[in-house]
Amino acid sequence: MKYYFPALDSLRFFASLNIVLLHFSTSNLLSYSKGTFYEPIIKGPFFSATVFFLLSGFIYSILFNNEKRVPKLKPFIKERFWRLYPLHLVCTLLIFAITIYRTNLLNDTAYAIKTLTLHLTLSWAFVQKLGHHLNQPSWALSVFFLCYLFTPSFSRFLNKQGKKTLWLLFLSTWIVLLSSIVYFDKLPSILRGISFFSGMLLGKLFINNAIPLPKKALLNDALLLLTAILLCLNVYYFKQINTGLSYHFVSPILYSLFLLFLANNKGIIVKILSVSWLRSLGKVSFYVYLLHGVAIELLHLFLGNVLFWLYNPFNNPIATLAILTVLYSSCLAYEKIKK
Repeated sequence: MKYYFPALDSLRFFASLNIVLLHFSTSNLLSYSKGTFYEPIIKGPFFSATVFFLLSGFIYSILFNNEKRVPKLKPFIKERFWRLYPLHLVCTLLIFAITIYRTNLLNDTAYAIKTLTLHLTLSWAFVQKLGHHLNQPSWALSVFFLCYLFTPSFSRFLNKQGKKTLWLLFLSTWIVLLSSIVYFDKLPSILRGISFFSGMLLGKLFINNAIPLPKKALLNDALLLLTAILLCLNVYYFKQINTGLSYHFVSPILYSLFLLFLANNKGIIVKILSVSWLRSLGKVSFYVYLLHGVAIELLHLFLGNVLFWLYNPFNNPIATLAILTVLYSSCLAYEKIKK
């Protein structure tokens, strides 16, 4: 039996949009949002990269629920590599060139080469102190490929487990995550991958009907709205109390609920999020995630070397909309070209 959850594609779009706006806000491209009611939604953020980890794990566990559909490691990694790495390569080289032009990075040639090598080999995320910061989303891609190495074997393992074992493993991932948050001042990037495997376990529990979900469409809509309200409360209030728990623990729990209620395929909200154009944007959202760092660097290059920061024409809502339109349109075109 095949499963497809169209609303989950749209969730990818909103997650990528939130992350792009978050990075705009820290790059002098969204200063006009300061003090507005929606600033906490952007800077909270409402959706973080953890959504991608949870969602990917969730989808893969369902795709590979049948033992015959679990791929071998080599073709699986090869497919993931050619889908994601070429754009990462181009983005990294572009930002490296811009960084060299704008800074004195080449004054230490060995350090510059080491930095580029770490990013190109997807290892910078695990030893960030050893190299310069280039394309920010590269850390997520590094963790994703590390998770991909275990995806086929972990899928086979999960396919042999009963509901009790799945629940035990699922709760264990959250205990490990909570312990890591408490232990580390800043959660290491590699541990963000825990959410990927938590998502896989969530998907298995969902597909095995081990989680009771509402049968009424109205109730499913109400629970989705309640989850959204709780996410707002989290970024508006709880984040001020404990940032680490809010960002790395409370938010992922609420994201997991979002996944379940959207995958339940009931209600008006699911129908709205299932429209084709939103799904299309969602399908290219990770490309936007990889590419937006280049856009930020190019805009800063223009502001610094052409306008000399005398004024910033990109710091207004119309410019933000135009930049986002170019980004998503470019990624839609890139996807069509690849196909």
